[in-house]
Amino acid sequence: MPDGTWIEVGTATTNRTPDSNVDIFLDLDAPPICPNMTDAEFRNKVMRLTTEANEQVQTRLAGLRRWSNADRDRVKTWFGTSDDATKTELVGGLTRLSTVLAGLKPTNFVRSNSTADKATGCAPNLKNLSGEVAHVCAPDTATYTISISLNFCNLPDRSAGRLDSKQLTIVHEASHFYDTFKSIDHAYTQYNTRRLAQTNPELAIANADSIAWYVLCAD
Repeated sequence: MPDGTWIEVGTATTNRTPDSNVDIFLDLDAPPICPNMTDAEFRNKVMRLTTEANEQVQTRLAGLRRWSNADRDRVKTWFGTSDDATKTELVGGLTRLSTVLAGLKPTNFVRSNSTADKATGCAPNLKNLSGEVAHVCAPDTATYTISISLNFCNLPDRSAGRLDSKQLTIVHEASHFYDTFKSIDHAYTQYNTRRLAQTNPELAIANADSIAWYVLCAD
């Protein structure tokens, strides 16, 4: 609904056999995804940030088509090289990333360790759970579920300077999907991704935070 108070909870397909039912169980007393906002506020926020992020993806694609010295320098800053192979990889990856971002809805964002999170089919992450901000199941190109942990809730909405943010996290997680960049996590934070570009360009082009900072960093 336009006011954000209604949300799709599930779709099921069954046969015509009598009493062949599909039950969808709802926990109406579950806490909000972020305790510092209602779920309606959360949904509105992540959709606004996702839309803005996709606009920045389009800006980067325009830069790759233009391919000025400044555009080349930006690519070299985050990926260590601005050769044709890197440019081609970015054009393809960003085009696919834009498609995924444009298709995300509030239902794609779920609480970490919820039923929807577990339904993606990936084994649960058991490492650094206290520091986790969000996660995805990279092969999950059917539902594009992005699972949100509590640390996400306390991040600033957008990145300023070297700060991580909710928006950066969304782009980071979306780049993991197999049909965008199939990225992995070689390095986190702006400082470490800049270093990775200088020391291991072959890793930087497939690093989720490198892609996210390339898209969103203001300078």
